[in-house]
Order: sequence, then C-alpha cells, then structure tokens
Amino acid sequence: MPHRLRPFLRVAAVLVALAIGGSAAEGWAGVRDQSPTAPDTVQAQAYDTLWSLLRLNDLLDIMQVEGATMALEADVDLLGHPGGTAWERRVQAIYDIDRLKADAESAMEAALDPAHLEALNIFYASEDMQRVVELEISARRAFLEPGVEDRARTAWLSGRALTPHEDAILRFVEVNDLVERNVMGALNSNYAFLRAMTDAHPVAAEKLTEQEILFEVWSQETEIRRDTSEWLFAFLSTAYGPVSQKVLDDYVAFSATPAGHALNHAMFEALDQIYIRLSSDLGRAVGEFGAQQDL
Repeated sequence: MPHRLRPFLRVAAVLVALAIGGSAAEGWAGVRDQSPTAPDTVQAQAYDTLWSLLRLNDLLDIMQVEGATMALEADVDLLGHPGGTAWERRVQAIYDIDRLKADAESAMEAALDPAHLEALNIFYASEDMQRVVELEISARRAFLEPGVEDRARTAWLSGRALTPHEDAILRFVEVNDLVERNVMGALNSNYAFLRAMTDAHPVAAEKLTEQEILFEVWSQETEIRRDTSEWLFAFLSTAYGPVSQKVLDDYVAFSATPAGHALNHAMFEALDQIYIRLSSDLGRAVGEFGAQQDL
C-alpha cells in the first residue's frame, strides 16, 4: 500500500465514527414513509421521545462537523497531494447530513427492541439523567477546543490511585464493553476503507491483496486499542466529573439491566452500519483521487 496511508489508518475509523449527522427537529419520524396504525403511532412516539431524551441529534451534529473537517484536513495524508475544491465537494457529499440523518434514524430504530422503550424513556426522563446527558454533550463540545482532550488524557494517565468516582467509570466501560466494541468497529471500518480504496484504484501497483489488507488492519489493533481506551476514559472522566457518586452508580447499574444492554447493543449495531458505509465511501474516493494523481 502507499506509505502515506499507513499513519492515516490510526485515525481512519475515527474519521467515519465522528461523521453521523442529524436534525433535532425531525427525529425518527422523518424517515417513516407511511402512516402508521394506532399501536405503531404509540411506538413511533416512544422512539422519538427516547431520541430526544438522549440528545442524540445534538451529539451527532457535533460528530458530523468533526468528521468532515478531519477528512478535509487529511487530504495530503490520504491522497499524497492537496485535494482542492474537488476533494471538498466529494467529502461534503460523503458526509451529507440529510443522508446521514436518515441512515442513523432508521438503523437505530431497526436495531432497538421496542419492548425496552418504556423502561428507557422512564430512566432517561429523570432530572438526574437529563443532567448527565447534558454533561456528555458539553464534554463533547469541549473536546473540540485545542488542548482539552490532551489535558484530560494526561489527567487520567497520571498514575495516581483511582477515586471511587473513577472506579465507577471503569465499571461503566466494562459493563457496556465500550473498549472492545469500539476497537472492533474501528478495525471493521479500516477494512472497509482499504477494500474500497483498492477496488477503486485502476493502477495495479497500487492495489492491495486481501492478505495485505488484513495485515494492515490488524497491524493497527494494538495502537487503536490503546488510543480508544485513553480517549474513552478521558472523555468519560470529563463528562461525569460533576455527577454525584450515587447518580453515577445508578447509571452503571441501569447499564447492566436488559434495557440498558438493549440500548447499548442497538447503538453499536446501528452506528457500525453507518461507519462501514462511510469508510467505504471515503476509501473509494481516496482510490479514485489517488489514481488521478498517479496517472
């Protein structure tokens, strides 16, 4: 593979993982194409309520901006040359907000068992959990600012003894299997990226074999796991720092319930589908643009 792409694979999954977009005004209802029956209406409203309570569109809007910005700024790493206006147009098309919104909403609804909607809505409607969700959004916005994420990582990796609060964050990550799920999602996204890139490239010397693709993907696993772990703990310690010990313990306990597991599973199932599609689209674009330069 082109040497210039090797460093980029460390963040390729991040590029696509940050690229889901949404519109808070429409919710899931925006992707339904037929009038539901009365029971379906109640269920649809319950899905929309949960989407709103989780503030997912606020979070996904931040992620869309991050992902598109990173893809634009990484043009030289990806292509070996500045992408210019043509690359900007291609990136904006890949991260089209309307398409991303529709994909995210339909995939999430398909992945979440409606039997858990009532329990989820009751739990997240509480004043305590709405504050937790707000803190998650605020932390995500704060990480956009230069230096904030680095300081949070340094604080977590300081080597001091963990407080009970931080121990609860460790249990939250473990209960939700956040490290392993994120690592596997990143590896799958990197595979989709490289597969599409090599398929799109017409120059035989630039194509990768299946064995080479798998080698490149798995060669990044250790670094992806380390970076994922550091980011998760840095982010969660920032977000949940102001949360009381009782509320945090209750959150961890709820995550271990059937409803909590169902939501976590649905989020990963739905977003993984989108990440892989975005990875493929970005890899295809890299293959085509890289071929233009090589030719």
